[in-house]
Amino acid sequence: MLHERIFSAVVFGIPIVALAILGGIAFDLLILAVLCIGSIEFVQLVARRGHRPFAGLTLLWTGYYVLARMLPQTEYVAAGAALLLLLTLIMALVRFRFAADADVVTGFALTLAGSFYIGWSGAHFVSLRALDDGLFWVATIVGVVWIGDTAAYFIGSAIGRTPFSPEISPSKTWEGYLGGVVCGTLSGVLLTLLWGRLGAGPASNPIHGLALGLLASALGPLGDLGISMIKRYAGAKNASNLIPGHGGVLDRLDSLIVTILLGYYYVTLFAL
Repeated sequence: MLHERIFSAVVFGIPIVALAILGGIAFDLLILAVLCIGSIEFVQLVARRGHRPFAGLTLLWTGYYVLARMLPQTEYVAAGAALLLLLTLIMALVRFRFAADADVVTGFALTLAGSFYIGWSGAHFVSLRALDDGLFWVATIVGVVWIGDTAAYFIGSAIGRTPFSPEISPSKTWEGYLGGVVCGTLSGVLLTLLWGRLGAGPASNPIHGLALGLLASALGPLGDLGISMIKRYAGAKNASNLIPGHGGVLDRLDSLIVTILLGYYYVTLFAL
């Protein structure tokens, strides 16, 4: 299993890192593809419980959120939300006409909620990368999440005794969580010091690294629990089997769905 995880991390990680460094439209299209796959995984998960979100509209909403972040000043893009909402409502009404049951309403709600949670949240990757020193901000947040998650896993495995959220994720412990917070916070400081030596601007400094590290490592696990809650509801161990040894896209995005929001709004409100 470990060799599978390492192999997948190398195969998938190298092109992702390359596109993140390249930035621009290439990175935006990467985010679009990743979020669309994650949205389909969400649709497939809730379908295991008999719910029927509109898969095509979920993808359209996800694409819309990414496009809105790529072209934030375009009024035509802003108006697209009204059009998509109207189309989603019409589809729900047509479906209800032929199958007047509560699950049609549930499908309507899940289409909007799933695409918003995954698409709108994840699309902030595009906005964060487009900022001054955007590559360094993205690398800081992703690095903090990865280091914090890794530390939480090993510390929890070694000394974890107190369950963190046994109903949703039985393997997580408070000891692992606190260890992840400490390591994640420290990594935020160290990463911003490293970026400063690699040419990042003055905004990428240890003070902001400390704040981002604390926010991401303390609140990022909420995203992990959110996706775990959906998987537990669906009776699935992983969101999919797309990535050998890792599961699906949502299994990798879970914490980042929350931390990318926190990171983007912290940076724009306090760092720049």
